Amino acid sequence: MSQQPKGRGRARGRSGPRPEEVSSGASFAPAPAAPAPAPVAAARPAPPPGLSAQAGVAGPSGDQQNTGRGVGRAVERGGAAQQAGDPGQLSERMAGLRVGGEASGDRGGLQRKLLRFQLANVRPEGAAGKKGSSGAPVQVMTNFVRINTEDKWCAYQLAADFRPMLGAKPLREKLLNDAQQVPKPFVYDGGCLYTKQPLAPAEGVKFAASIKSWSGEVAIRQVGVIEKNTPQWLHLMNVVLGKTQSHLNMQMVGRNFYYPDQATKLPQHRMEVWPGFEMAIKPSDGPLMLHVDVSHKIIHMSTVLDVMYDMYNRNPGNFQAAATDALVGQIVLTRHNNKTYRIDAIEWDKRVTETFPRYNKSTRQSEEISLAQYFAQTYNVNLSDSEQPILMSKPRKRDLPPTKGGRREQAENVLLPPEVCFMTGLTDEMRADRNLMKDLATFTRIDPSTRCGKLVKFASTMAQNRECQRVLGEFGLAVAPNAVEATARQLAPETVQMTKPIRVDPERADWDNALKGNGMFQPVNCKNWIFVYSQRDEQAAADFCQKLSRASQSLGMSFGEPYVLAVAQDRDQLWVKTIEENIDQGLDLVFCLLPSNKKQRYDSIKRLCYVNKPVPSQCVLTKTIRNPAKVMSVATKVALQISCKLGDVAWAVSIPMRRTMIVGMDTYHDKRQSVSVQGIVFSLNETFTQYYSYSPIVKGGKAELHNRLEVGFNLALQKFREKNGDLPTRIILYRDGVGDSMLEEVKNSELLQLKQSLSKIYGERMSSLGFKAIVVKKLVSSRMFRKQGSQLRNPAPGTVLDDVITMPNFVDFFLVSQYVNQGTVTPTHYNMIEDVNDANIKPDQVQQLTYKLTHLYFNWPGTIRVPAPCHYAHRLAYLVGQNLMEEPSPQICDRLFFL
Repeated sequence: MSQQPKGRGRARGRSGPRPEEVSSGASFAPAPAAPAPAPVAAARPAPPPGLSAQAGVAGPSGDQQNTGRGVGRAVERGGAAQQAGDPGQLSERMAGLRVGGEASGDRGGLQRKLLRFQLANVRPEGAAGKKGSSGAPVQVMTNFVRINTEDKWCAYQLAADFRPMLGAKPLREKLLNDAQQVPKPFVYDGGCLYTKQPLAPAEGVKFAASIKSWSGEVAIRQVGVIEKNTPQWLHLMNVVLGKTQSHLNMQMVGRNFYYPDQATKLPQHRMEVWPGFEMAIKPSDGPLMLHVDVSHKIIHMSTVLDVMYDMYNRNPGNFQAAATDALVGQIVLTRHNNKTYRIDAIEWDKRVTETFPRYNKSTRQSEEISLAQYFAQTYNVNLSDSEQPILMSKPRKRDLPPTKGGRREQAENVLLPPEVCFMTGLTDEMRADRNLMKDLATFTRIDPSTRCGKLVKFASTMAQNRECQRVLGEFGLAVAPNAVEATARQLAPETVQMTKPIRVDPERADWDNALKGNGMFQPVNCKNWIFVYSQRDEQAAADFCQKLSRASQSLGMSFGEPYVLAVAQDRDQLWVKTIEENIDQGLDLVFCLLPSNKKQRYDSIKRLCYVNKPVPSQCVLTKTIRNPAKVMSVATKVALQISCKLGDVAWAVSIPMRRTMIVGMDTYHDKRQSVSVQGIVFSLNETFTQYYSYSPIVKGGKAELHNRLEVGFNLALQKFREKNGDLPTRIILYRDGVGDSMLEEVKNSELLQLKQSLSKIYGERMSSLGFKAIVVKKLVSSRMFRKQGSQLRNPAPGTVLDDVITMPNFVDFFLVSQYVNQGTVTPTHYNMIEDVNDANIKPDQVQQLTYKLTHLYFNWPGTIRVPAPCHYAHRLAYLVGQNLMEEPSPQICDRLFFL
């Protein structure tokens, strides 16, 4: 198999082991630290002797290395990474900053909140229905519970203005709760109040009020009446729902709720797992329902300060650059308020001891206070290291309170000491730790019965808790403590066409074992190829070459004798030079047996073979072929992959559509370079197994993207006409990488431009061209559990659900196409947003076509989670954006070179 090195992730730098003998009184100060209060972590490695340029640490110039992230990512977000500056300017700068995550207001304006519940109007014009009929009925449970409402339901929306502005939402809410002029009961989202009683008088009220050091005027006015089945109604339902969670001892982190007191500690990995739930009342084709799914928050027991100490001990000469690279972009949690922040920059030239002006509520005067004093006085957190730098986080727009008229206040950066910030999530290094992932899977990979049981138990707790009942009852709501059931359908299993037809197992949907001794659908031979390896791996290379020849024969193809090239020294330039000097026009393949997973070398080889001198290439790591028990299996998969890169068709399934082009599209975003790669693949044959690929790198805006799309479709349609004698009469586009907020933009801008481009090509024949566009969404939290007696199981591959939990005004369905042997399977959501001149293809046929296409990804002998064209487009965009950084040569774009 092709071994692609993983790119540099958003988070890198795992805390290493901590020597027990190290004193806990560590400090960033150049001089030895005096005894200090116990830090947050139990023990720390030896701290760096200082952070200034005089201490020998690389500054913003000189020997500092930009490793591809770090400074670039911080500057891109408007932050300051490793800026040199006068420490005396701190007071002036901090006057406009927030510190320690002190809330400046609510989570944002109402209009932005309503976007979560505003369904995009993307239903194809004239679409009659969405339900299919093929397949056997299957009873499933869902992760939705019903919400009962009053028949005659009514609520009122009120606006509250505070003059002068009262920043803290809890204080605003307490003041409103104490005011007699406000109708009770009410819920408050930080900007608006919602009550069951109208405001009296209707024109509004004003009254003077004071709380703590604030005094001013509050104006209440009635905005309108909340009607059922509107975005405002759904928003109110979720505000009420959020209010109930405080009575269940849950804490909100991000948008989800967790039980910190039920955390499971993993001391061997210095982290803990918080159990919780993701929940929201969402619009659906069924009744009003609460969506609930199990969620886990991974919190590290190491602070950012601990990580900095570890990194300095490992790499003192390049500490600042390495720390910036590892930490900027990370998401951290502050336990004193259970909020998460993204680190956008590290203020290396600032310390927590320097002061800034802050208003004293007791004396009602402005006074100078340091960041360390602020945390001690406000949160009772004593910082142990007075020389630690400051982390800066830029707030999101939705976190800023709106001013009168709906405009946002000026963005204020959040300043945080590293000692109070705890790492969250997993880095690439951690994901590669098999022991860690195995331990985490014990808690996070939950089987269907356990997952559904947790959901029902949570719903029952809500339904039986008196305080929850009171809060919900005040707004005419009640939770039904049972999971909603639905009738899904399991599509018929497919027959995979190879030399010997394979009837796919309906429960597992894979044919790995059937590959042995079964010839490929349309094999090709590899006659002229070079085998490049490190000289120290000569024996391993010779053995694998024999295994590869045997494996290819069992698949119906043959390899000629390779021209072997041994690289004497393991240097990147020497590898590239050796390959380049031996590429000629008649070469079929470049095969590289790499000694290590070094990204720079891999990128150079791929760039040479796919951009400069186009020829298919295959890279395999030496460690992959070391296990004698697995080497034949590896050789079979590598032979299969090579044959597909050469233009072979490994297998096919029956898809009775003629003169049809299927297009897969996905996007890779490189925020560091502010560019995007649009990966597009176009089918060229009737079995939808051969593709033409196009991957424009877009640095400009939408106009450049539309122009490049027009060029790509022109090239692909010419290739289709050359191969089939005429243009396709139907085009079906599977579009991945589109969020819900982008649906209308894709439909009204991208697809509109695309259809205009097609009309230039088709001319008068455009009126007869059938065109469908289907948005593919993998990141969904909706679940299905198949009922099997008294047990719940994962749905079998091919299970479709197009009712109850689907969305109103969408032509959509959920499909489980893959098999998983651990945890709960996640379905994929498909939403058809365009359907022109193609009434002959009904929703039922679209569902069947989608499932058939999940069988045609040649890197895996089984079904995958999305249609093969989508995953091919994803692999193409990722390869170009992450490894090539240039567009591949057109000479190689008619083959699956990106596998």
